[in-house]
Amino acid sequence: MARQSERPATTGEAPPLPAATGVESAIPGSRSAREPGRAIKPGRHGLPPETVAGIQRDRLIDAFVQVVAEHGYARTTISKITEAAGVTKKTFYVHFAEMDDCFLAAYQRGTGILLDRMTHAYEAASSWPEGMRAGLRVMLEVLAGEPRFARAALVEVNAAGPRLRKARIEHLARFRRFFADPAYDLLSLPTVVIDAIIGGIYGAVYAAVEGGEGQRLPEMLPSLVYFALLPLGREEAAAELERGDQPSR
Repeated sequence: MARQSERPATTGEAPPLPAATGVESAIPGSRSAREPGRAIKPGRHGLPPETVAGIQRDRLIDAFVQVVAEHGYARTTISKITEAAGVTKKTFYVHFAEMDDCFLAAYQRGTGILLDRMTHAYEAASSWPEGMRAGLRVMLEVLAGEPRFARAALVEVNAAGPRLRKARIEHLARFRRFFADPAYDLLSLPTVVIDAIIGGIYGAVYAAVEGGEGQRLPEMLPSLVYFALLPLGREEAAAELERGDQPSR
């Protein structure tokens, strides 16, 4: 039986997780900005202005992730982005004031989708340890399957401006919500302990992506589940999960 989706907050402030909604949105950078189906015909195309604007913005976001993953943020330019998107610089400035605006839009959209998918898996699980494993599995599989976004969101974000660094801190704070299960006596955990676990997992994933080993992220699942549960005195549950058994409370 799936657990209740409403969970109390843990210690410390954190923005709410997005609702689990079926996870149909595409991760930024997963599609080519120049796909024929995304092209806007010149002249009388019959599309409302808001539709055209939405298509252009989405293409710029995808193009940004593709360019920054290939060239690195330091060597990314607006010219490279607009060329990859198939739009003009004038169009870029209609949607974004500067490159960090585009990065922030891509980062927030992608991390929101990722957290939505993780939450969907977490809440469908029968217990908190199972939920942790399900959420981590989704995260590792998504990042392994979307190497461009993984590179941009984990590695290149460090070269961006303060707004991106703030967004990263807020993104990591949302993971505290996965430690809010009263059935496992987690509500009294100090925020520093939770953040240390989150930071350790983030560091391991970052190192794999930065080192060009992102495709191997799913192989890290047993170790990361063990790491997540062990500091909480859940080593027995971690061992049972690794064996494929149903964890005991």
